[in-house]
Amino acid sequence: MSAPFADRWQRALPLAVPALGGLAYLAAFGAPMRLVAVNAGALVVGVLWAGLLRVRGGRLPSRPEARLGLAALGAGLLFLPVLIGPEVGEVSRWLRAGPVLLHAGALLLPLVVVLAAQIGRAGPALLGAATFALAMQPDAAMLAALAAASVMLAAMQRKVGFALVALVAAGLALLTFGRGTLEPQLYTEAVLAQVWHSAPLAALVLGALLFLAAPALLLRAPEIPRPEALALTALLVTAGVMACIAPFPFPLIGYGASPILGFALALSATGTARRARIDPSGRIA
Repeated sequence: MSAPFADRWQRALPLAVPALGGLAYLAAFGAPMRLVAVNAGALVVGVLWAGLLRVRGGRLPSRPEARLGLAALGAGLLFLPVLIGPEVGEVSRWLRAGPVLLHAGALLLPLVVVLAAQIGRAGPALLGAATFALAMQPDAAMLAALAAASVMLAAMQRKVGFALVALVAAGLALLTFGRGTLEPQLYTEAVLAQVWHSAPLAALVLGALLFLAAPALLLRAPEIPRPEALALTALLVTAGVMACIAPFPFPLIGYGASPILGFALALSATGTARRARIDPSGRIA
């Protein structure tokens, strides 16, 4: 396997490793086969998107205007759950895709964060729009994750705008924490607590996949620029922490296609700005 080929496939590992652990958890703890099939299907699509499409030459638009438009579209779609529902337990966090409900924040926010890191001065404004969309849903877990990602971008890029977004998002996460009357969802929420009750060692392994292995693989991936890797790491870890302390969905290790597909979209977009500056002959454009 050539070095470029191997490097590009490493992009999918931060997704594949914890998600495979999640599949093992679902199968071992008696989840319905429908749930296992949904996660398995999403993982296959996500790995192919983040790895194979990149190898074969498929990629997100590299022109700055195209990336700005895509980021604006992603941030705008975060408002759709509020406008068209459905509303469940006094919150509106989902997009309907036929018989399946997709969690809007988990699906779209990782991609918006990666693109916001690439598009210069418009980045904080786009994350600001995403912040208010998530506050309207409301989704305290995604707001906290957005705040953490913004802190990383503010530190790496020395931009006050990202720091302001982080402050606002963190404040709104506190204000909206505990809003809604959703019933806890088995296999989606309280995953580590459920596993710990009967298999503490398995819970430690599953937690390590999410909180240690995925971040390490993100930060070591050769094709992912450091600011984007740190922002995605902060987003993923904070979403996981929020799921530990309150009934929020666990990303990647619990049931749900949205975090898997959303993380795959984000991984496929990493490094786009850097590649856009190089023409086919290898010269800086």
